[in-house]
Amino acid sequence: MRFLILRVLTHSELGMFHEYRRQGKEGSKQRAVNFDWDVVDRVFPAAKDSDQVEMDLMYDTDSGVHTARQWLKRQEKNWRLEGNCPKDKLYQFVAPGCLFAMEIEAGATPASGSWAVFPKDDPVTRAILADGESSKLANSGMIALHGEEGERTWRILSEARPDLFLAPREGAGTAPASFIARPNGVELPPNPARLVNILAAVGHTMSSAVADLVDNAISADATRIDITFGRPDGGHGRWMSIADNGCGMERARLAEAMRIGSDSEYEDNSLGKYGYGLKGASWSQTRVFTVVSKRDGAPAHHLTWDAKDMEGWIAKSDPLEPWEEEATVLGNQGTVVLWKDMRPPQSMPNTRGLDPFSFEVMLLERHLALVFHRFLEGKAAGRKRVNITINGNHVEPNNPVGHPLAVAYDEKTVRIPTEAEDGKVLVQAYLLPTEDEIAAYHEADGADAARRARELISLHGNWNDTQGLFIYRHDRLIKWGGWHQMWKTNDEKTKLARVIVEFDRALDDALKINISKQIVQLPMQLQTEIKSLADIVRKDSQKKYRKPRQTLATPPVPSPASGSAGASSAAGNSTRKAPAPAVSPAGSTREAPAPAPRIGVKEVKTDKFLWKVTKGLTGSLDIQVSELNPGLSALVRQIRSDPHALAHLADFLCGLDEMEVQKHLMAERDN
Repeated sequence: MRFLILRVLTHSELGMFHEYRRQGKEGSKQRAVNFDWDVVDRVFPAAKDSDQVEMDLMYDTDSGVHTARQWLKRQEKNWRLEGNCPKDKLYQFVAPGCLFAMEIEAGATPASGSWAVFPKDDPVTRAILADGESSKLANSGMIALHGEEGERTWRILSEARPDLFLAPREGAGTAPASFIARPNGVELPPNPARLVNILAAVGHTMSSAVADLVDNAISADATRIDITFGRPDGGHGRWMSIADNGCGMERARLAEAMRIGSDSEYEDNSLGKYGYGLKGASWSQTRVFTVVSKRDGAPAHHLTWDAKDMEGWIAKSDPLEPWEEEATVLGNQGTVVLWKDMRPPQSMPNTRGLDPFSFEVMLLERHLALVFHRFLEGKAAGRKRVNITINGNHVEPNNPVGHPLAVAYDEKTVRIPTEAEDGKVLVQAYLLPTEDEIAAYHEADGADAARRARELISLHGNWNDTQGLFIYRHDRLIKWGGWHQMWKTNDEKTKLARVIVEFDRALDDALKINISKQIVQLPMQLQTEIKSLADIVRKDSQKKYRKPRQTLATPPVPSPASGSAGASSAAGNSTRKAPAPAVSPAGSTREAPAPAPRIGVKEVKTDKFLWKVTKGLTGSLDIQVSELNPGLSALVRQIRSDPHALAHLADFLCGLDEMEVQKHLMAERDN
């Protein structure tokens, strides 16, 4: 986790140097260099705002290079570098526009590194600010470069000050690829480093890259997958291991798995596709990864790819470091992939109350909970239930149509012709409950349960963005949200509509599945079939948001006697008075009938129930009636404009539910 931090110093920061103050140039009492919060989040992602980040830093003095303990401390809007205000006269040149450069190894506590200041007109300053690697300084006060992002800048600094800045690592993988003359042409092996960059650019996020390795584990019949995401300041930098208890690999099979474009045999329900998953996913996150594997009763063996050392395309089997051995321990059998020196994200995720590292872990958990929910639930065809943990915590499944109130429509099979055989696509629409319905359903469980249910069903984001298609390949969710080319925008009133689309590997080519299994193109024939089913559930979603036509029943207002005191005409007073008590034939008074509660009536397409009555938090009632009982549906249509009649019907249906009448009716229907 080595970073290069650059900042063009401002007038207010130069009070850090005593010499600047002695010259009377200080304009404020600040004694520190500002560090932008996004830079600190990237370099020290595990640091909380309440932490003090300790660092041992080398710097220039009048008597040579010394080392001092400094630290970063959180202020109101950013962090500040504190703990060392140099008194050395060599800093008499400091002025606004000077370049502050820091090299920092952030993979251990305390961090270590060095810093230096270069005059505004220094060749080093001019060369760095003239290079594209400094482009983000144009609109940011500070930038942090990692690895290849700052290679040229690092080289400039290491050539000018080799005592403070390390030269970028050179390796055989960066050398130009050789060519060999043959009788029938020229042998042109690919440049390893450039090929690695191509494979790394398949569009993976960290979560999707991990999911690709989970695919491999499930394909190897794993039932347990343990992911360890090491703390980036724990002494070994940013690293992760993905271990499984699958069947493991013997040496020859491991070697083939490490080959770029491996010639793997895929089973009919395999989650793999091209033979690039392991390498592409790994290189999208790191330059160095190791795979350790063992068969039951056999010893473990390993191979390592290092993008900086791939001369001759030799995967290394050098002994592992002690901490690497500990991180890759296996049981009786299985495989573990170790990513070392992982690249940090360009911008760190953040949320209130969570440091970026913890937030990354949370995003990974949410991604795996959704993508592999059928495997976690034990509902994947031909697979045993899979258990996934992240840093020891179990990943709980998040079924996007799994809420008890979600209504399933009839499933349809669409046949897609291919050159070899007809592929089958299963399509099924679902109508989700509204937020009010969710709140009513979980009322007895408390507000936290209702909030948790809303978060799960909205996939922890904007509910409106998650409507549309959920596409599965062999029970693994590969793409979700949006209506593809069928509807251009997401209507707020159709956000309760979701359509499950399932296919197998026979249609990979027809649906244009890419290497990362994140891009799908639906043929026109399939879109037409899906649209006809989706149109129904979209309209039913819209109906849920329409205001009911019926109004609350209001007792008639008796007309006041002619000439009576206090009478007011409709034209003269728009505020209706409360009705006076009516008089019974016996001369006694009776109270006017109470207004009926607000009633919502919906006819739904489902085979799960005949009717369902739910009560909202405000006292409203919601009656859902399926098409399974035409007589009940006809009755509801006849009385839906009479809220009092609907209220009596709701009471009657609830009474039947208490006697479990519907249960017996559904059982008789199934028989």
